[in-house]
Amino acid sequence: MRFEKLPLFRSLAIGLLATAFATAEPLAKKGELILSNNFDGSLDRHEQVNVEEGWFRRISYGDWALQKDGSLIAVNVPEHGHGPVMTFNAPIRDIIIECEFKLPKEEGPDRHFRIFLDNPDYRGHNIQSTANVSSTFRPTGLTLQHLEKDKEGKTVRDVEFGLKPLMLEGDTWYKMTLEIVGSHVRTVVNGITLEGTHPALDVEKSKIGLNPGKAGGALRNFRAWAVAKSK
Repeated sequence: MRFEKLPLFRSLAIGLLATAFATAEPLAKKGELILSNNFDGSLDRHEQVNVEEGWFRRISYGDWALQKDGSLIAVNVPEHGHGPVMTFNAPIRDIIIECEFKLPKEEGPDRHFRIFLDNPDYRGHNIQSTANVSSTFRPTGLTLQHLEKDKEGKTVRDVEFGLKPLMLEGDTWYKMTLEIVGSHVRTVVNGITLEGTHPALDVEKSKIGLNPGKAGGALRNFRAWAVAKSK
């Protein structure tokens, strides 16, 4: 269900084989609703906004604007050196996340949407699900990756859970689902599913990140649930 420390072309081929029989069923049932469209309040960069109990929201990059219909528009700011990023910060472990996204209507470079969760002990991302149309930092399609880097930015561990083709149109709403339960992870976009397991995932994470590409994009219906406990 996973592979790591292999050349990219070999990694992606093996990943497709490893995830070919992924289950269509969710990993777990939704429990308590933790976050739900927490977009009100300041959207100024670096300003901390308290949302639900124990959580705060922050804009790391880009300009974000709340629309009358409750959605958000994200616009890249080249001087920031990174595509738009909004984070929701609190200690988390097992979680189910959903967010609808819309890519820009115009075709061109840097069109993607990504949800990631970080580990406070290293750079990179504990897990990131990326629906990519034309950004160059990830392969085109749907990918799921654990990426650990040291303080100098050198990759320590790169675990790819596969690559699958993903057809997305501009100016159309799609939903990304990302589930993390123990060492198991699963993501779904537009009916395409990737999943896998790795012990590095079964740790406390520090934040949820939402990242449209440098081409910008829109978000709505962002929600996160605790995993329901088994009876």
